[in-house]
Formats: sequence, structure tokens, C-alpha cells
Amino acid sequence: MKKALLWVGILSVLFLLLAGCSTDEEAGAPKKEGASSTQTAEGLWLKSLEVYSNAVNSERIYHVAYPYRFYAFETDINGSVSTQTYDLIDHRRGEELSEEELLYFIDYVKGLPENQKGESLSYFIICRYRDEEGKEESVYRMGYDTFPEEWDEFLNQYNKLCGGEYLFSGEQIQTVTPEFLTEVFGVTDEDVREGTLQDVIDVQKLDMTDVTSFFFRMEGEIDGYYGAIKEPLIEPHRPRELIQVESTQEEYDAFLESFFGKISDGQVEEVDSDQDYFRYFYTQDTGKSFYTARTSDLDKLPVGKRDLDEYYFFELDAHMEDMIMLEDFIYSADRKFILVPCDSGTDVMLAFCE
Repeated sequence: MKKALLWVGILSVLFLLLAGCSTDEEAGAPKKEGASSTQTAEGLWLKSLEVYSNAVNSERIYHVAYPYRFYAFETDINGSVSTQTYDLIDHRRGEELSEEELLYFIDYVKGLPENQKGESLSYFIICRYRDEEGKEESVYRMGYDTFPEEWDEFLNQYNKLCGGEYLFSGEQIQTVTPEFLTEVFGVTDEDVREGTLQDVIDVQKLDMTDVTSFFFRMEGEIDGYYGAIKEPLIEPHRPRELIQVESTQEEYDAFLESFFGKISDGQVEEVDSDQDYFRYFYTQDTGKSFYTARTSDLDKLPVGKRDLDEYYFFELDAHMEDMIMLEDFIYSADRKFILVPCDSGTDVMLAFCE
């Protein structure tokens, strides 16, 4: 179960905005008109046209969002591959397009069949526009197993609109397979604990829209898979109810000493906690951190209301004005102690539950 930190989410959005990677067109939120908007004096306005085209291509580009950016795989200095975004530099501006050109894109997308089903996603289009009467519209179309009529011409016109050769046509549809993940991200079955790359694909339900989304990393999906298959062992320790069991300080210290030996050969360091009634630790070999507490102190801890999974959580102080951190927690087997795992991962949670 995942729960985002509110302040991290806010900082992430600020980062994307500063980097020129606004999230509004992917999230569906309106964006103010500006130089990148495409409109005519009559009121017709093409806000954005986002296209996924999954034809196999040597450039490995499958996702473009006009008038903002395209998505491609990038390898960092550590050899880790992620999906990054790059601005569309030479795309055509609104004043360069005629009403006829605008209607071509809008009408083509609207004319594609709706509610299609199939095995392999071939394309996905999100078109947001304002019609001649000033009404804002959003059109979504998905296709499977093949491409529609006049797709080659549509991509040709779309590439001209975007100012480069970005998307490609072809008969062969790229899907997320173990071979594709190995080729692009360099991962193999050996990187998957207690499973295979195909297991990761199946459990995480990966498709081409996932792997071509901003900052997609296979390491995170592999970790997510491992967490998913171990969740049946952790779930009974999640807080569906608030339980208080008395414990002594000696019991608390002894429990933590045993717990530390299971997770990091005892290489765990305690530092000053920034939260009342919580102790704060990090593992020296991984740099991962977590909080612990006693259930006997639950009446003093900042417990939040049940979420959609009907688990309780903590509302920790983010030490920023009017901001809190929402954090999951679990009980030890005897219900005497609490772990707030933070970024420490599945193995730490399993060790705490034992």
C-alpha cells in the first residue's frame, strides 16, 4: 500500500513546472491560454494533442504530447535507464495553423472508433480542444492490435505539427515483453527476486503507456512487484483497528535490537527524532530510514482517519507551515510496537512483522 508525502508531492510539481514539464495536460486539468495554445479568431482552439503510437521503431519514441514535449528513454551516469521528457522546440505555433488544419486533427481523432478491445495496445490519443462555440471538449481514443485507416498520413501531419520525425508507422506493434525490458532497461530475470520479468509485467500490469510515462524506472516496478507478492504476509499487521498493548522500556529496547539484527547486521544508527513519541533510525549500509513507536503511546500519536483501504495512518509533522506527511504504519506480531517504514522497503517490514 502506497501513500504519498504531501510536501514531496508539492515539491515534485514545482520541479516539473520549473523544468518545463507541466503535468496539467496529462492529468486533465485546464491550462491557461498562452503562446503555445492553438486558436483562431473564430474561437476554435486546439489545447493539446497527445499521441501514443506503438509501432516498433529504432528511435524508441512512442509518446508525444503536442505542444509540450516528447518522451524517450535515457541512461544516466550510473547506467540506470528512465523515461525522460524533452521539449518540442520547432513545433508549429497557433498563429501558423489554419482552421482547416485544426479541424483535420480534431475530426480525425473524433472519427476513430470508440470502446475498442484487444490484446496489444497500438495507439492512444488524447485530444483537448475548444470548438467554434467556445465549448471545451476532450476526446480519448484507444486502438488495439492494428492501426486505423489513414494512420500513416495522420502521423505525417502530426510530426509536421510537432516539428520533427517523432512517431512512426508500421505493421509490427511493440508490446511490453521481457525481451523489450531487457533491451531498453537492461534488466533480466536475475534482477527479479522470487520471480521473472514476465511476473513483473503481469503483477504490475505494465503496458506501453506505463513505460513511456515521465520518469518510469524498472527498478521501482521490480520493487513494487516484490512488495505485491509479500503483501499477504504484511497485510495482517496493517492497522485496521487501533490496538494498545503495554510494554516496558526494556522490552522495547530488546525488540529493536533483535529487529536490527535481522535487517542490517546490526548496522542501524539512531538519530534525534523530529516527531514526538517516535524514535528515528537509518540503516548505514542502505541509507534507508524508518520510525518506531510503542502502541501504548497510540493515544498520544497523530493517528489519521481510515483511508480507502480502511487502514489507519499517521499525520506526521512536515515542519513546513500547514503541511503534514501521511505515513503508513504496521504492528509487530505481539502488537506492542509500531513501524513507520518510510523508504525502508519490504524486507524491513517483513522483519518487523516476524
